[in-house]
Formats: sequence, structure tokens, C-alpha cells
Amino acid sequence: MQHVPFMCPEGHRLSPGRVIVGWSPCSCPPCTERGRGLRGHRTYLCLTCKDEHVTTMCYEPYHVPEEGAAYRWP
Repeated sequence: MQHVPFMCPEGHRLSPGRVIVGWSPCSCPPCTERGRGLRGHRTYLCLTCKDEHVTTMCYEPYHVPEEGAAYRWP
């Protein structure tokens, strides 16, 4: 069962109509441990933050850059 966040990092509720759920492929360690076809992050974009011109994105599983790799978001 997957954990679904109910609040963004800024404290806004991620309720229907106020969040965009997406997918971002990634090869970071938490993603490579998952099964084939699941190597990526479910993303949650807070529309309240977007309305305030702030970008907050939640990733499930949490994004961890590969050791020694240049840091980048998925």
C-alpha cells in the first residue's frame, strides 16, 4: 500500500481539485529497489502553492540522489 501525503511541505491540504498527481521516472536508490515498471516517483504538486507562485512537490518514495552523482531532481 502506498503512502499518500495529505499536506504539502508548506502546510496546505492536498484535497481533490487542489493537487496534481503525476509520475517522474528516476533511478535513485529507493526507486531501483522497486519492481520493474515502478522505477520512479509518484509526484504531488500543490495547486495552492502554485497559485502563490511557489513550487512544492512531494515525491513518493522520497528522492535520494545516487552517491557520487551530481545532484538533480527527478
